[in-house]
Amino acid sequence: MGYLKVMSNEKPAASELPSSAKENLELLSRFQDHEESHVSGMQLAIERVSQFFGSPAYFASAVAFMIMWIAINSWGARHGWQHMDVPPFAWLQGLVSANALLLTVAVLIRQNRMAQVAEHRSHLDLQINLLTEQKVTKALQIIDEMRRDQTVRRPDAQVMEMSKPADTHALMHAIKEKQADR
Repeated sequence: MGYLKVMSNEKPAASELPSSAKENLELLSRFQDHEESHVSGMQLAIERVSQFFGSPAYFASAVAFMIMWIAINSWGARHGWQHMDVPPFAWLQGLVSANALLLTVAVLIRQNRMAQVAEHRSHLDLQINLLTEQKVTKALQIIDEMRRDQTVRRPDAQVMEMSKPADTHALMHAIKEKQADR
């Protein structure tokens, strides 16, 4: 049945998800809502503007505006208009430059906030991974103890190695050394 759903491009209903997946989605949704609730009105306005200016519709309208500007001013120059932007179209260049400056600043502001959110998520991932590692190590230690109680044979070296907690300081040091060697 699952194969048929994939083949028919039907989206599975949310009710078909396991309860743990639903809880995780809810947790992620609350995390995102919490992050969004701390965004100022000015930040939100800047992000909406940069979202619009990053759209294909804006790109098409900007190109159309420039083509119309050049066409109208070129046509006007041939017909003797007094007030117009003559080639090389200094007014158009000024408008485009001002637009580029404002867009650059808006994009940088949005990227800075997205980097902060990514850093928070990365830190959360690290915390969860460390906690998971601790739990798995403890579970392996318990399993190893149970195995030793049931048999008298020599302990498995791989199980012994896996049941030791990871030395996070040594790992971080090794990662930094690896990055410094690049």
